[in-house]
Amino acid sequence: MIGNPIRTIAQPFSVGRVLASWFAVIVTAIIAGALAAGRADAALGKTPALLLLAVLVGGAFLGVFLYLGPTAVLIWPVAATGGYLLQIPRSHAVITFDRVWIGGLLAYVAVNPRRTPRTAATRLLAFALLWLVVSFGARSVATSFSLYGPVRTWIDAIVLPAILFIACERYCLVNADRMRRLAGSLMIAGGVLGAIGIAERIWGFELATLTGGSVRYDANIDTTRISGPYPAPEPYALSLAICFAATLYWILSRKRGSGYGWGIALASVQVTAIALALFRAGWIAAILVAIASFGYRPGRFGRTFALTGLVAVLAVAATTQLESNKTVASRVNNTSNINGRLATYKEGFEIFRTAPTFGIGVNKYNSVAQARSPEVVQGVPAVNWPHSSYFGLLAEQGAVGFFPLLLLSYAVWRLLAALRAASFRSREATVLLATVTGAVLAYLIMSLTLTMLPYEASNTFFAAFLGGACGRLDSLEREAPKTAS
Repeated sequence: MIGNPIRTIAQPFSVGRVLASWFAVIVTAIIAGALAAGRADAALGKTPALLLLAVLVGGAFLGVFLYLGPTAVLIWPVAATGGYLLQIPRSHAVITFDRVWIGGLLAYVAVNPRRTPRTAATRLLAFALLWLVVSFGARSVATSFSLYGPVRTWIDAIVLPAILFIACERYCLVNADRMRRLAGSLMIAGGVLGAIGIAERIWGFELATLTGGSVRYDANIDTTRISGPYPAPEPYALSLAICFAATLYWILSRKRGSGYGWGIALASVQVTAIALALFRAGWIAAILVAIASFGYRPGRFGRTFALTGLVAVLAVAATTQLESNKTVASRVNNTSNINGRLATYKEGFEIFRTAPTFGIGVNKYNSVAQARSPEVVQGVPAVNWPHSSYFGLLAEQGAVGFFPLLLLSYAVWRLLAALRAASFRSREATVLLATVTGAVLAYLIMSLTLTMLPYEASNTFFAAFLGGACGRLDSLEREAPKTAS
């Protein structure tokens, strides 16, 4: 039985020994890197000097990760919440927390070879993810080789989540306890993210400008949307929804009668922050997570329908009460936003038709859309951003780049089908199926209505939870003969 989630995460290692090793290795690397970078700056320029410093610091972290072992996987979700603010230099970041930490997880993967064979579902998903990494990278380099353009998007939004997926998959191959620990770490991370967003709303500060974004003021609702530590509110809302799914897994997979205090408190913070983000897609994502987690049980469709009906009644009642609030009423009754989305999707398809094979280039959608007359649906013109991961990728990378995303989407569906087949073996496996389904639906609904693929934060949280689920599925298949006997 797992108790306090903080104690659970800290249990495998001695905090004092870890802090001492970190201090010694990282300080040494930073001093050496600063000296080397100072010389390189004069000879090579600012960017090569920063890259040299990144390599040296990254090398130090590799040593730390070899020492930490699997604990490095558990530390990442919590540390990444505030660590996202670490970007050097601030204007065009070369060194970021995720690049150093997730890159360092390659050391953990390297010294922990996979001994459990893949199932057909996880094999297909890993292949599809690799194909997306390669195709996205090739199109990014073909568009521009600059470190600050498409290549940066590829590294942060595609490569880093892929590495994290593999690390979390490898970590959760051992047993169900490890999956619970990973979920506990994601739960705490979601609580921290939620607390940051709530604090932003209460005290009126913002962090978006520190991470390359801007304050998002929405004139339609006369308010500023919170984005936590991230440059935009979209990845903030989706990251919270995924952490909410992991939190429900942590709660529901525990033994009956054990305390749920930590989970309920952190889930409440997460849901509150999602509500304050003021994204209808985010609200729907959170509702889907709750319905799937509590209501989806294979062979028990009555439970699913009953819970869905209950949530619908509560949603209608809440909407009726909240319509007196100007901001909420504006979001709920804004139908022109739907017509604008349809016009934008039409425009995305028309842009795709101009370069159907390889697309117009990574991160080129906005400039191309501005140069053409916008499509119009019922008097509402399209905006100059794709507002859909699928239409955005289709326009920017054409059919060649779009197919890997379709295959990856199909592979995720195959994963859910495999989890469903394995869910009859234990209560924990059933809960895993339900919560992962909720996270997948949350990511899908926001990816259909918003351009989520280029955002690093939500991709990494989704990859961590999905990778853990893949590892757990493979371990369930390994345990199947023992269970049968």
